Amino acid sequence: MRGTNCPWRWCTPTSPPTTSTPSSPPSTARPDSYAHRPGVHAYVASRSFYGPLFPPAELHLVWSAIAVQWLSRLPAAAQDHIYSSRADSDTRRALREQSRSDWEVFLTHRAVELRPGGQMVILGGAAADDGSSGAEGLMDTANAVFVELIEQGLLDADEYARMMIPTWNRTLEEFLAPLRAEPLVHDLSAEEHGVVALPDILLEEYHATRDAAHFGGRVAGFFEAAFGPSLFSALSPGSRSSQAVAELMTEFRTRLAARVAADPGAVETHWHVALLRIVRR
Repeated sequence: MRGTNCPWRWCTPTSPPTTSTPSSPPSTARPDSYAHRPGVHAYVASRSFYGPLFPPAELHLVWSAIAVQWLSRLPAAAQDHIYSSRADSDTRRALREQSRSDWEVFLTHRAVELRPGGQMVILGGAAADDGSSGAEGLMDTANAVFVELIEQGLLDADEYARMMIPTWNRTLEEFLAPLRAEPLVHDLSAEEHGVVALPDILLEEYHATRDAAHFGGRVAGFFEAAFGPSLFSALSPGSRSSQAVAELMTEFRTRLAARVAADPGAVETHWHVALLRIVRR
């Protein structure tokens, strides 16, 4: 946040922002970072953006990248797949409704916090009109590994039944719908919007090197970092030691890497991303 009259610097889930003198830039900030500029103050909020984060009419610019597809809660879990686009119709309906509610809540709070004329730039996980996100091959391959772990007695079926990535990739229409309806239509305007499909840079690298083992490791590492914490949080509490959990995660990553290396084309991924520029009226 920038400005000499902006004391907001730190926030916790249970405490209001403090009003102390801004500290020096973080030691990890690069020499050319904006954090070194006069009148720029760092603000950290350790709480969800599905609630208020800033005082009313305080923000000139909001930037959010690859975050708004994550749901505030998981209203239901599919019984036979870890990914929303592969879920049964009832589960998809519940996820879609949760996504609609979360997106409206996000927009409502940001509308309060933005100044008139302030803008939001949103890059969010998106879906084509048929609901596909471009990552279905990767998700099917990962799901097959979990099924294999069940068959070999390494994962309980009830744990797998609770495993689901808590995301919903919205279609462009789902992103735009609340901006065209009451009450947000009076507060926010979508000035630019579109959906793009990203290139699969890891697969492109594999085509250049033909190193399938390296490709498998890169894909498995990405998957574990992005989705492992959500999926493995479904393990039964107290059923395994921390070491046993770590060993299970390693086993999953190793098997996923092997499957990917055996058939690189099966996991070709072109994530769909929505780009929106939204202005506060």
